Amino acid sequence: MRHTFICIGWIAVAFIALYLRVNNLGDNPVHFDEATGASILGQALSGEYPGFDPKHFHGPWLRESTILIARLRGENNWNSLSVETLRLGPAVAGCLLCLTPLLWIGTIRPMSALAAGALLATSPLAVYYSRIYIHESWLALFGMLSCATIYRFLKNPNQGISIFAGISIGLMFATKETFVVYILAWAIAGSLFLFFHTAEGVRPQFRDYLKPFISICFWCVLISAIFYTDYFRNPTAYIEAFRTFFIYETTAGHTKPFTYYFHLLLWPKQALGLIWTEGLVAILACITIPLSLRNKHQVGLIRFIAVAVVVQFLIYSFINYKTPWLMLLTWAHVCLWAGMLFQTWSHFSRIKQSLLSILFISSLGWQVQQSFEVTGNISNDARNPYAYAPSSKDLTNLPQWLENLSATAHIQPAAVVGSSFWPLPWYLRTIENLTYWSDIHPDFSKYAVVFVMPEHTAKADKLLLKSHQRLPRGLRENVAIMMYLRYDIWDKWTKKETL
Repeated sequence: MRHTFICIGWIAVAFIALYLRVNNLGDNPVHFDEATGASILGQALSGEYPGFDPKHFHGPWLRESTILIARLRGENNWNSLSVETLRLGPAVAGCLLCLTPLLWIGTIRPMSALAAGALLATSPLAVYYSRIYIHESWLALFGMLSCATIYRFLKNPNQGISIFAGISIGLMFATKETFVVYILAWAIAGSLFLFFHTAEGVRPQFRDYLKPFISICFWCVLISAIFYTDYFRNPTAYIEAFRTFFIYETTAGHTKPFTYYFHLLLWPKQALGLIWTEGLVAILACITIPLSLRNKHQVGLIRFIAVAVVVQFLIYSFINYKTPWLMLLTWAHVCLWAGMLFQTWSHFSRIKQSLLSILFISSLGWQVQQSFEVTGNISNDARNPYAYAPSSKDLTNLPQWLENLSATAHIQPAAVVGSSFWPLPWYLRTIENLTYWSDIHPDFSKYAVVFVMPEHTAKADKLLLKSHQRLPRGLRENVAIMMYLRYDIWDKWTKKETL
């Protein structure tokens, strides 16, 4: 009976995870990070090796994994790419992330694994960022694979587990350079795990770990090198991958206070008629600590996860550059930790079981409500705590409007003036004679259409208002652009609309 319940529970978890991550996947406007990633993908689809820029690029896995999806869907260049194709890979990774607690079966109870899977499936943070074409969903998936294999390695170092650990860590490196944060956290947590094991009478031998550790390093280097070097066709790119740790340049506008992540995930916030927080999951996790003390076999595991979470949280909090999705893998650890509430369930009194059940079900229900909201009508609302610098929905109508306009008059040449114009190139990618400029040029008075960033609108007004109609357009939250359409085209368009 219990086995049947567990199986039905996992089916439900998989269904909920899939629905929340793929339903209306293409509705949201393309985020500026998605558009830049899509541009790199478009180069690869056209047969151009994008190279690796250690100052600005993350790992190549996101691009490489999406190439296969794009080919299968018949999208072979930048112009033919669809939003669904971009986001399908991260959505699949997000679904698989919810199944990673199964890797801990044998170490934790099946019910604990199921509870952790349910928390991951319904977490609004995990749901929201599994629907965006960024690296974090894949990093979280490979990170949870790595965490499980590293813990097994600590308990039983052998060649088999070291291969799996090395491959999963290598895939983390191939996904994003921030994998070093988690390696450091697991190293500290693992050191404490071994220290307390020794204190409890277990005597791990250094030689038992040496060969498997070398195996982990070998497989990590091999797997990550395959992707960074484009399957060894560009060997120097692997050197550039390591330079990332020293010369990577963060963009402006992402500096946040030390308490940013605490406020984002734990502190209750009221917006859009809902109280936003994932704090109940953190409460569940904290409750497992005193409850695990009566079971010494579980203390080491919970200590390992808890220390890893605290170290990750502190590192990211001390770094001034902050974005919500950086917490995704850390929060996956928290969900696993919270699921361990059921490790000593049979030892609880009925009253305690009832109270904890109410708390767990309330946490799931609250998360489900928030997840439906962040994937529904308010998915792109700036008041949604997870909608970080959302693109304007005004952009989604721009390609169709330009297509209708081109049926009236020739709208080339066209220009974009200024910086920080992403995701605009995604929506203008079908315009053939489109150029990008850092400043206003006198020849723009002859251009059919000119898109100008806010810092250049005053200068553009002086040059273009005599020859062009000024039309405002939204770009991102609190960022507008000005579109200048040449009067002869504007006149033809207005006459057509009048008719």
